[in-house]
Amino acid sequence: MSLRSLLPLACALALAACTPSATAPSTPAPPPRSDAQVSLTYLGVAGWQVTNGAHTLLFDPYFSRVDVDNDSATILPNEALITRHAPAHADGILVGHSHYDHLLDVPTIAKRTGATVVGTESTMNVARAAGVEPSHLRLARGGETFDIGPFNVRAIRALHSLTGQPDAPIPANITMPMAASAYNEGGTLQFLVRFEGRTILFIGTANFVESELEGLRPDIAIIAVGLRDKIPDYSCRLMRALGKPRLVFTNHFDAHWKPLGPEQMSIGDKGQKSLDTFPDEVHACAPETKVVVPVHLQPMSI
Repeated sequence: MSLRSLLPLACALALAACTPSATAPSTPAPPPRSDAQVSLTYLGVAGWQVTNGAHTLLFDPYFSRVDVDNDSATILPNEALITRHAPAHADGILVGHSHYDHLLDVPTIAKRTGATVVGTESTMNVARAAGVEPSHLRLARGGETFDIGPFNVRAIRALHSLTGQPDAPIPANITMPMAASAYNEGGTLQFLVRFEGRTILFIGTANFVESELEGLRPDIAIIAVGLRDKIPDYSCRLMRALGKPRLVFTNHFDAHWKPLGPEQMSIGDKGQKSLDTFPDEVHACAPETKVVVPVHLQPMSI
């Protein structure tokens, strides 16, 4: 028997020494799915809530839905709407970027719920100026993995949709309240959340860094669809990078200046056409993926 023919046997006897490191997975395998009841709720704009009843995580919660006629005018959170729609307790709030339709309500919700706020330096500066305790702030730049209660969170470096607005930071020496125009992007993050055997990716604005997503393999992807037409092959490149997740929810598609209520899904002909064509784009390259357009404030079991 030749030396070459003995190599497979040698590898079997010493697997650790013979397995090339290049075959190691880029991310840990998700834990087995539990039987716990977990629900996901669309809060409007780019906002989401995931909970098992005992623990809750929020992403970009924004209930005030300010109708900004003049972006140099000072804007304030709507306390009544926050009281009506925000949970009584939350473990954490993940903030994708610092525009007002993602961040305006976050400090108020954090102080009411006791949540830890996770976001960029700009998000930290706003939350700190609005009175959130330093012990409830967690800076993320992308690449960090950490636990918030039972939620395992990975922050992912990302890009904002192509609006033509500069990616300017929000300085530390701000005073609150601020004008809508002062809520600069301040960098963009996406988040991969592992909870009760589910792996959920939150994308709050229609753009991404492809190399940052490859190998993540979420089974649920929450994907911003507004302005995606500005990103070449947005839907299929996302599906390929993510390994064609089993379930996709549309995100950031509504008229964010309209109040939550019976008319919140009236988004105009152009917006409706964009929303209607998204499932076809996904199915063109991921035919087995289920695409769901969520109804505001209606919990969905996942």
